[in-house]
Amino acid sequence: MAADALVDQSGEARQSPQVRIVDAPETRVHRFTDLLALIGTLLGIVLVLLIGAYAQGTTEGIESDVSGFARVLQRLLVAPVNLFSGIVTIVIPLVVIIDMAIRREPRRILETMAAAFLAFVATVIAAATTLAFAAEELLSSLSVIGSDGEPAVSLPAYISAVAAMLTAAGLRSSHRVLSVSWNLVWAAIAVAVISGIVTLPAALVTVLIGRATGLLLRWSIGSTADRAYGEALVDGIRRAGFEPKQLVRADVHDEFAAVELDEVSAAMGRTRQGRVYSLTTRENHHLLAVALDGDQHAAGFLVKWWNTMRLRGINARADVSLRHSAEATALVSHAARNAGVRTARVLGMSHVRDTMILIYQRPAGVRPLASLQDDEVTDPLLDAIWTQVAHAHAAGISHRSLSADTILVGTDEDLDEPVVWLTSWEMGEVATATLAKRIDLAQVIALMSPIVGKERAVDAALRAMTEEDLEQVAPLMQMIAMPRATRHALRASESHALQHVRAEIVERLPDAEIEQENITRFGWRTILTLFLGVVAAAIVLASFNTQEVLAALEQANFWWLAAAFGWSLLSFVGAALAMLAFSPVPLPWGRVLLAQVAAAYLAIAVPAGVGPAALNLRLLTKRRVPSPLAVATVALVQVSGVVVTVVGLVVLSLVTGSEGTLAQLPSTSILIGVGVTAAVIATALTVPKVRAFAAARVMPMLRQTWPRFSQVLGQPLRLALGLSGNLILTVGFVGAFWSALEAFGQSLPVVDVAILFFLGNAVGAIVPTPGGLGAVEIALTGGLTGAGVPAAVAASVVVIYRLITYWLRIPLGWLAMRYLQKRGEI
Repeated sequence: MAADALVDQSGEARQSPQVRIVDAPETRVHRFTDLLALIGTLLGIVLVLLIGAYAQGTTEGIESDVSGFARVLQRLLVAPVNLFSGIVTIVIPLVVIIDMAIRREPRRILETMAAAFLAFVATVIAAATTLAFAAEELLSSLSVIGSDGEPAVSLPAYISAVAAMLTAAGLRSSHRVLSVSWNLVWAAIAVAVISGIVTLPAALVTVLIGRATGLLLRWSIGSTADRAYGEALVDGIRRAGFEPKQLVRADVHDEFAAVELDEVSAAMGRTRQGRVYSLTTRENHHLLAVALDGDQHAAGFLVKWWNTMRLRGINARADVSLRHSAEATALVSHAARNAGVRTARVLGMSHVRDTMILIYQRPAGVRPLASLQDDEVTDPLLDAIWTQVAHAHAAGISHRSLSADTILVGTDEDLDEPVVWLTSWEMGEVATATLAKRIDLAQVIALMSPIVGKERAVDAALRAMTEEDLEQVAPLMQMIAMPRATRHALRASESHALQHVRAEIVERLPDAEIEQENITRFGWRTILTLFLGVVAAAIVLASFNTQEVLAALEQANFWWLAAAFGWSLLSFVGAALAMLAFSPVPLPWGRVLLAQVAAAYLAIAVPAGVGPAALNLRLLTKRRVPSPLAVATVALVQVSGVVVTVVGLVVLSLVTGSEGTLAQLPSTSILIGVGVTAAVIATALTVPKVRAFAAARVMPMLRQTWPRFSQVLGQPLRLALGLSGNLILTVGFVGAFWSALEAFGQSLPVVDVAILFFLGNAVGAIVPTPGGLGAVEIALTGGLTGAGVPAAVAASVVVIYRLITYWLRIPLGWLAMRYLQKRGEI
């Protein structure tokens, strides 16, 4: 076996006359699979405890079946129980330690002993905590009847310690000693359950505690890497059919190595998954070797799965194994080459330890596009890049990760024309979707923009595709659809950011409908919104007495409830009138009204007020209203709604005088508090930074709405119609709330009802839950209780009001949404 020259992290090298290796081997790695297994084990503990506590019929049935023949076998099992106890507590730990000593792993011996100790302590703490705080059902599931006839919690800590030791020792499949030891542990547990020493839930929990402790230790301090480095890596390359002379890691830059890494290998190291090596063979052939490590595969698989779930058109392959991932990448590369795309051939493949090794052809006389200056990138070169992408798309193949590092360029000296190679097909896909191809095209325009400028990038795109195709690609010019290298390049050259590229396309295609397409199914904000919505719904459902609510409903007046629903429907009319009045282009009344109804369906997933704004904006952009004008119009509709609500509340208070309980003049202390607050705000605004912060929040809205507002001021009839629509919207919700009160025999002054509605609406707009769920209910219930309505009745009123104005409108919104989608309106 050839000796290796390894360059470690300190840069020290040992020369070898046969194979020179410049690498940075990782001797210990934090396996992502260990973290996933730890989370699964903890969830398993919770699940076993829940089943043991709340599914006692099942566990007691299993135990009764076991006890039926346990009595017969107990006399026979006295010897096996003692035998297995000795094996588990003495023999297995001793054999495992001797095995690791033979393999010369003293550090792992210390780790396994530490894991056993921690698991023993954790089990003792768990037993003490269970005795002190657990419910009777949980205690019963973990207890056995002792010799004195009394139940006692039985969590054998020695089993937990052995389980932790075996877990910390390594993967079960890595050594036969570990596999046999685990089988003996499970056999000992079965014997213990049958003999009545421990219950089934207690046995499972004990093993899971040990397993969790071992995984936590193994993940936190890292475990020995089973990657192919040094001699193993050389052996893998030889198995693939090549005799290596030199291996240089692409992402290792060490001044002591005295080896210069070429630009192509460096670019491949930035874009390819796994470890990339520049390989020189005995015949002085320059190739690329890519090593895919199994401990990294799980993390990559989850990233692909997450992108598939979250993004449209990014349907990543389900690479369930390391070998499958390597073979799928080779398949896509081979299919692209057969389609006429210049791409590096896969010359060989091998599997060594927990690493798949792929040997690729290294194109000669090429450089990464990222290393070229703008004056070196000619228009024929840009056209050649588009030609290679077109070859792949014509064969139904998408790349999905095109960047300036994955494109290699050179020159054909005979024909004096540019040569382009497309590399790194790890994310590629055959029989791909149309959306994935469009994302490829958007990535090409985006990667060209920082290099040659947005004007030349768009010119090249128009030479390669029709205006109709470019109109479909432009909405996908989004950062989230770009590879990491392209995102960095775009951020480094702000003048060529994606919004500027889209603006250039709009300038070339003034009649095109170019609006950013939503390729994200959901984001963290959506997840947070839905989570808060579930929490809010749980709080609402738990906050009132069901029997009291049902009793109140039996006494409710049906006709008032019908009137409340009628008022709720009137709010759609008001919202449609406001949108119709402020729209800069004529809109069909029916479409506008259906859009407001459809917004009720969106309320199940977005905060209050977001749904109507989104659909109104879509209505305008569908009719080719420029995006700035459309955004200003929607903002004006929302601002006018707030103004009408506040002004209407003040006018209503002045007209009704002091009849309302909530509308009475505040006390002197409250007035002083309001005055002090106003003075503090005014003083804070004298500070330049505070004033700049406030201006940054307020001025953009004013700049958007003021031009459109000034236009509307010159059209009194439109202004009156818009304000009337917002007034009808407010009156509709206030009328529904007031009718719900009357349905339960409660009467409040209209001004009080209006104030409560305004309070609930404001809280719902602030709290980021779907439709203000939870926050609105709590605010309205508290307001009604403060106004003198009994708590049970107040809860009933709020539930019915929200049922009428929120939940019952969702099916109507769904029908309207389906209709508008079929008509192409949204």
